[in-house]
Amino acid sequence: MNLANGRFRNITSESGPGLQMPAAHRGCAFGDLNNDGRIEVVVSSIGQPAELLYNTASTGSHWILLQLEGTKSNRDGIGTRIKLTSESGKVQYNHATTSVGYLSSSDKRVHFGLGADRRIREIELRWPSGKTQLVREVAADQILKIKEE
Repeated sequence: MNLANGRFRNITSESGPGLQMPAAHRGCAFGDLNNDGRIEVVVSSIGQPAELLYNTASTGSHWILLQLEGTKSNRDGIGTRIKLTSESGKVQYNHATTSVGYLSSSDKRVHFGLGADRRIREIELRWPSGKTQLVREVAADQILKIKEE
């Protein structure tokens, strides 16, 4: 669990039975499979069927998923660097990629957790083409499609 002070707390023992069983895991893919703002995980294990770790947490926190469409850059916006400033002034950084695990590809959409913030002041996108684009005053709890200008 991110403690928002540069540290994390191990909450494995509180995270349900799916994380209590040892296995020879080899890869995992992350994504919001039902578009509710909570990230699920699909895990592969040697000699076993894939496992779905379905996120049922009810945190009450806000979120946004960015679905990018490149025009001058590649069509999925892979490589786009993103700076998000939420209504409280908290700044987060991420980038568009599907490459996040061994032998796995994850959701191409970019997820940001917003905590109590219901709005985003600004999203700054630096596309692979070199173009910088700003999107301002965005509501939380949605999948926002952004097309490269």
